[in-house]
Amino acid sequence: MRHFYILIFCFLSVFTNAQTIKGVVVSAENGKPVEAASVFLDNTTISTETDAKGNFQINILANNKNQLVVSAFGYEYFLVSNPDATTDLKIRLKPEETILDELVIDKNVFTRKQMLKAFKHFFIGNTKNAKRTKILNENDLVFYFDTKTNQLFAHSDKPIIISNENLGYTIKFHLESFQVQFNYQTLDPKNYMNSNYFGYSLFNENGTPNRKTIANRAETFNNSSVAFFSDLITENLENSDYMLAVNGLGVNVEEYFKVEPESDGYKLCIIKMPTRKRPDSSGVVIKGGNLNSKLKKDTTEIEVPFVVFNRETKEQSQLYFQQKCVLVQKGGHLLNPNDVYFSGFFADLKTADMLPVDFIAEKKAIVPKKVKNILDDKEYVAFETAAAAFYGSNEYMEYSVIKRQFTALLKEENETLSNNDFETWIKENISKTKFETTEQAITMYNKRNTLHDAIKEREENFVKKEKEFSEKYGNQFNDIFYKNVVSKILKQGFKKP
Repeated sequence: MRHFYILIFCFLSVFTNAQTIKGVVVSAENGKPVEAASVFLDNTTISTETDAKGNFQINILANNKNQLVVSAFGYEYFLVSNPDATTDLKIRLKPEETILDELVIDKNVFTRKQMLKAFKHFFIGNTKNAKRTKILNENDLVFYFDTKTNQLFAHSDKPIIISNENLGYTIKFHLESFQVQFNYQTLDPKNYMNSNYFGYSLFNENGTPNRKTIANRAETFNNSSVAFFSDLITENLENSDYMLAVNGLGVNVEEYFKVEPESDGYKLCIIKMPTRKRPDSSGVVIKGGNLNSKLKKDTTEIEVPFVVFNRETKEQSQLYFQQKCVLVQKGGHLLNPNDVYFSGFFADLKTADMLPVDFIAEKKAIVPKKVKNILDDKEYVAFETAAAAFYGSNEYMEYSVIKRQFTALLKEENETLSNNDFETWIKENISKTKFETTEQAITMYNKRNTLHDAIKEREENFVKKEKEFSEKYGNQFNDIFYKNVVSKILKQGFKKP
């Protein structure tokens, strides 16, 4: 499973009362003032610069949680966590030690152009906003590909200047680290394990935003993880574009999460982990490529990620909580971005889809639609009965059983790798699976495919129809269809294959 995460400190809650910080920035080496040092609140539009004597003054919002960042060329960053109003802050900057430039002594296996393209994909992104976002100082970037670890690194002594035309911002991104772990010696975005970057960002408005820019910002916010968490903590998920799902089915938030108000945000705690059942095939006797169902052991519970489905865009994201309880600011920002990793759509949102934390979002107003009762729809009722007959049929059940058994022995992580020319693949990789022999694997593979071919067309028709009813009735379909189909299957009974 790929995990993607952006380590950007997003700690600001928007409040109305401002506080003032005054201070001076000097060199730790000789005590001399540092002129034109940048002083800003991370990931916001709030900034200033030091004067010739190293003095600065900056206004911050009350109850600010963002770090105060001080940056000057040739010096290390200086960070002030949870800065409070003060008039005598003295900051001593240490000279920066250049490391990466000295390490790059081997000839790179990829050209600078190739590495820059890969960097843009993992740093800027590949969304609609990304297509209209440019790095204005590409020559300041230094790249290095480690052939021993298959990792791509990037570094810049100067802030990366990013122009985002769609959102109307110019961003100064102070890159601290950037790394992409590839599966082998490649820069192909389809063949990597994980990526992460870390840094501090300052946003500047490109003039007064026009209507289009304002609309782009609103759309970007409404499609973000921040919007999802904002709806989640305020118990507004049911009326939003988002749906929380486990194993493909919508779930009640209260069943899995407990939300507790804090002084400046919310504590979000998992009270029930999302899981699914997987057949335990250990010790099962296999003859002629078939499992002996009488000797099959009970299923085991394995943890799965939460899935966030956007009803409007049809995009899906997976959430991997690293802590049982996480703190969420009132605007929907995670207090510690490391607490939740994303894959899917949210993970694809890189720098081009970042908004400053002091951006005041006008949440999309969603009025619940009045729709007729789905059970009054004769076409749906007939479809529900037909679906129960199909999913409860011996043909479908036999296919489902062999599919689960085959996947368990193959191991899920090998499923995509083995799609092309299975016989050749299994002969070379059987040690990576739980199959006892290649003959057993090939027999089960062929049986699974034969069973699926017999029901494939009907299955596709049912899936297509399910999608149509889901689009027509929304949550009403999700709440009723699966429950009723399972109930009908149990009542009508079916023979175990």
